[in-house]
Amino acid sequence: MVSLRLRAFPDRGFLVWFALTAGIATWLLHLVAFAAVVEYVHDHGRFWIFYAGNGVAVVVTLVALWLSWLMARSGSDSEEAGTPAGRIRFLGLCGLLINAINLMLILLEGSYIYFIRTGG
Repeated sequence: MVSLRLRAFPDRGFLVWFALTAGIATWLLHLVAFAAVVEYVHDHGRFWIFYAGNGVAVVVTLVALWLSWLMARSGSDSEEAGTPAGRIRFLGLCGLLINAINLMLILLEGSYIYFIRTGG
């Protein structure tokens, strides 16, 4: 069982990796998947795929951003300290920056669906 208590955030493992890499992976998947299905959406008029894809990408990145925030808050030591608490605080701050940038990319790339309509 994984603990998300603020004081007992794990200093390694899946949650840390998810918090640091989910925003990047989600943005890449968002970019590649939308480029792959744009012709299908145009030909068949299934515009809802873009709305669903944007929603999923935003939610996954927000979860990673929230986990990064928990990591940044849970570290009681300074990020310059060579302790596990300092390390988790540093990784949390890095995750906040990484996920915020990827969230902006997803929102900017996905915003075109509100302005451009398909011919189908």
